[in-house]
This record gives sequence, structure tokens and C-alpha cells, in this order.
Amino acid sequence: MNKRIALELKRNSLRSYHAAALISAAGLLALLYLFAVMPRLDQAETGMDMFLSYRGLVGLTNIIGMAIFAVLSSVMSARFIVEEYAGKRAVLLFSYPVSRRSIFFTKLGMVFSYTAAAMFLCGTIVYGIFYTTEAIRPICADEISAAIIIYSFLSLICYSLLAGILGVIALWFGFGKRSVTVTIVAAVIIAVISCQIMAVTMTSLVGVIVLLVAGGIAAVIAIKNLIDQVEKMEV
Repeated sequence: MNKRIALELKRNSLRSYHAAALISAAGLLALLYLFAVMPRLDQAETGMDMFLSYRGLVGLTNIIGMAIFAVLSSVMSARFIVEEYAGKRAVLLFSYPVSRRSIFFTKLGMVFSYTAAAMFLCGTIVYGIFYTTEAIRPICADEISAAIIIYSFLSLICYSLLAGILGVIALWFGFGKRSVTVTIVAAVIIAVISCQIMAVTMTSLVGVIVLLVAGGIAAVIAIKNLIDQVEKMEV
């Protein structure tokens, strides 16, 4: 599996996705500082509670990051999976001396792993910079503690996995139609709906874990259906 993923990475350039991930990290860092400074900009404004604690700032940043990387995952899926299985390209795939299931798992594994790893690495950089500057010259009214930092990275892990899972679910919609557009649009819609749901539990690690488990179950069902479609494809 790992060797096949390595071959896929050699076969396909990921430079544009690296650039997109770095730009996303810069955007998330800027948003995080903006969220932190908002209560200071207008102290008379009500409804700023989520911006007054590190948990609120981390939860909001992770939700936005999850949406961004879920869409990035759908773009990768559209290129590396949907396009590959459309038209004459599928004939080449099915001519390989490897089972259809294995080839599909390799491509899906590459996209999922890249999405989750990219969001986690970008988030680590963002929070590393933010908490370093907060330790020197704090903006947020909350107090930094080891518990807050641990929570931030555990939450980041959950949301990174969720970004990859949402990408898988979006692929399920797009693959059936063999449509790049449907894949990306589905990811945007799913991300928006997920953000609305997660806004309720964004400061609760337990809530995020529950959503992660539910998303994982949905992804397993989607993968099973996708494999069935690949196995039954005629070229």
C-alpha cells in the first residue's frame, strides 16, 4: 500500500496543493489573530464570548480550516480519482496487474492522508506561532496553560481527520456522476452544513469526537459503495 502511494506521488505532482496548503495556513493565522483582537476593537459589542477564550478561538479556526481542507480534498479527489476513472483513462487503470480494489484504495488513501496531514501540519504551524506570540505579548484575555495547548492539538487532530472524511463523502457524490463539478460542489455543501453543526460543539472535545465517529461511519459506508462501483465498472 505504502509503495503504491509512493508511486502515485511520483506520478502526480502535488506542488500546487502544497502551495494551496501554505496559503491556507497563512490565511488561518491571519484570521486567528483577527478573532483574538476583535474584542479589543469594539469593547461595547456584545456576543464576543467565543473570542475571549483560547478554546473559542481554536474551535472557530479549526472549523474554518476543516472546511478549507475538505474542499481541497475534493479538488484532489476530482483530479486523481474521478478524472482517472472517467472515459478511456479507466481502461489503462484496469489493465494494471493489480486488483481494482487495491488501485482505488491507493488513490483514496493518498488523498485522505494528504488532506489530514496537510491540515494538521498547517494547524501546528499556526498554533505554534500564535501561542509563542501570546506567551510574549498576549492579545486574548484568556490565560495560556498546558491544558489549553493539549486541547488545541487534540482538537486539531480530530478536525484534520474530519476534513479527510468529508472529502471522502464528497467523492461518493461526485464519483457516481463521474463529475468533477459535482465532487467539488458536494464538498462545499457538506462543509457548510458540517460547520453549522460543529459551531454548537466547537469548544467541546467530546462533541468533536462524537462527530468524528459519526463521520467515520458515513465514510466507511461511502467507501464500500465506491468500491462496489469500481468493481462493477465496464470499460
